Amino acid sequence: MLELKIKRLKQTAQLPIRMTPGSAGLDLYAAEEVTIPATQVTKDGLVEIGRAVISTGLAMEIPLGMVGRIASRSGLSVKHNLEVGAGWVDSDYRGEVLVEMKNFSDRPFLVKRGDRVAQLVLLKLGEYLVTEIETINNSVRGAGGFGSTGVD
Repeated sequence: MLELKIKRLKQTAQLPIRMTPGSAGLDLYAAEEVTIPATQVTKDGLVEIGRAVISTGLAMEIPLGMVGRIASRSGLSVKHNLEVGAGWVDSDYRGEVLVEMKNFSDRPFLVKRGDRVAQLVLLKLGEYLVTEIETINNSVRGAGGFGSTGVD
């Protein structure tokens, strides 16, 4: 079994927990209270997405050959329109694990210390060699991009 080594950087930090035996991720907790501002439309008609960075108060040693994926919690997404932004923890990163949270609702959202804010999933990385080539082989899909296989 792999070992995920974790160091508490703040007294208020909580270790991540797998809530059920079948859960893919470990729940990450907020180490501090923070308010995520609401998404707003400016007077120029631009949309400003409310966002905040949430401290977990933890540093981790992700096992070599793996990466930590910080993902949204479904309940926060569905009930409060909150989504995790950029969320990758490389195996050689040793700083505090932070959670970027975006608030797509029209109300500010208060994250309290100890709230579960995201989940951490460890993913195994494959090894590969990057090779430059002159031509690329055809496939059924070809160069079809966004929506090319249907919009449903």
